[in-house]
Amino acid sequence: MEKDIAVQTYKGVIPITFKVKRKSIIQLAIALATIFVIAGCGNNDNADEKSTDQNASNDTSNEKTSITVGLDPYDYSTVPAYLSQVILEQEGYDVEIQEAEVGILYQALANKDIDAYVDVSRPKLHESYIEKYDDQFVTAGTLISDLPLGVAVPKYLEDINSIEDVIENAEMFDNKIYAIEPGSGMGETTVAMVEDYGMDDFEISNSSTAAMLAQVKRATDKEEPIVFNAWRPNPMFVYYDIKFLDDPKGTWNHDDVEVGVIPEFEEESPTAYTLFSNMSLDLDMIEEWIIGINDEDKKPRKLAEEWVENNPDVVDKWLEKQ
Repeated sequence: MEKDIAVQTYKGVIPITFKVKRKSIIQLAIALATIFVIAGCGNNDNADEKSTDQNASNDTSNEKTSITVGLDPYDYSTVPAYLSQVILEQEGYDVEIQEAEVGILYQALANKDIDAYVDVSRPKLHESYIEKYDDQFVTAGTLISDLPLGVAVPKYLEDINSIEDVIENAEMFDNKIYAIEPGSGMGETTVAMVEDYGMDDFEISNSSTAAMLAQVKRATDKEEPIVFNAWRPNPMFVYYDIKFLDDPKGTWNHDDVEVGVIPEFEEESPTAYTLFSNMSLDLDMIEEWIIGINDEDKKPRKLAEEWVENNPDVVDKWLEKQ
């Protein structure tokens, strides 16, 4: 077809006649539209690529972030349990704390009903459980090294400084040793001590930790003789003027407290594994924590939140962010 087109020049408007085919116009329009679409897609591809790269840096889709941590009935165990819960929740984890007795927690760890247990005490304190389940879990890290434990007496018993002194003065103690729960590591080691030292005429009076310490308070208030289970970390050494007894036969080895985890934990939950591998705890800090629970009625979760807020550099070190 023919079409008149007016062209603007510097001398005015000049009418010019062009011969333009309708088909060519349509083809040109399609070509231009295609170019714009491709250009737009190219920009979107770049944006998507950048978005993908950003998401990859924060991607935890391949990490098992829902875990269960085992907690036994002892106050000092609340420290690693609740610290790990608060820290890992900040890293995007969902952490459940499962409370139970020691033996049940070892069985749960072996059965993979829990992912971690924060009070694996070896070589002595949990010896029977470790012998039974040791090939069904692995150690992620050591929380406390050389844990002090044994039996103790008040310091006003100046002539009683060893387990053998207790044997020689059995009547003074009414042939009784106060101990915590029979299924606990301390309870079982007390039985081993009686066997090692031939203390067949001694009775072991088992009870909860709180009930045993109530007996210690009753005796020390009256300055009466008493021999009982003792360990750190525990504020009993703050509350009472007491001393560990020498153990010449070595029944009470100083244990390490470790974090036991299921075998696949490092691969499935690497952030949590890194935390447990590096976490280490100070005895004084733990005892201050327990005093906060006992004397100030603070909740372990609240104590953990406060500690994490006040110690960001330590947390970053545990997570290997430094």
